[in-house]
Amino acid sequence: MITTTGVMDNEQTYRNYSQELTRYATGLVGPFDAQDVVTDACLRAFDSPAWPDVTDRKAYLYRTVFSVAADHHRRTLSRRLREIKVAEPEGIEVSPADVDVLRAIGRLSVQQRSAVYLTYWEDLTPAAAADRMGVSEGTVRRHLARARKRLGELLS
Repeated sequence: MITTTGVMDNEQTYRNYSQELTRYATGLVGPFDAQDVVTDACLRAFDSPAWPDVTDRKAYLYRTVFSVAADHHRRTLSRRLREIKVAEPEGIEVSPADVDVLRAIGRLSVQQRSAVYLTYWEDLTPAAAADRMGVSEGTVRRHLARARKRLGELLS
């Protein structure tokens, strides 16, 4: 059971990290679903029996956002691709190269997108990205190498 003090601590934790987590989630699931993923992840983390004993709450929340994003990605990828194919936004000019890059990034695994986002958009070292993802530095480097290879294949 969460006490009033626990609720206030959770609210402060959410305020402290929600914007940063939303940027991270945007790289994983896109701008439309990022806030929902962060909210779901925070609720999942706060309800976890392990939460009171967590020492690095930021890293724990990053890992939880990753987990929720992976679940979300599995549920919605095919639906999103159908929507993109059908939708033709008026007044928005997007070059064919931009569309190709976005589609290629969308075809990376969630792990690969996470590693790419943290190292290239957040400018973290592979070690820092590994800490946020809850994996080893070698795993991050492997995801980056596979992402670069896959993007090269998709964009050539």
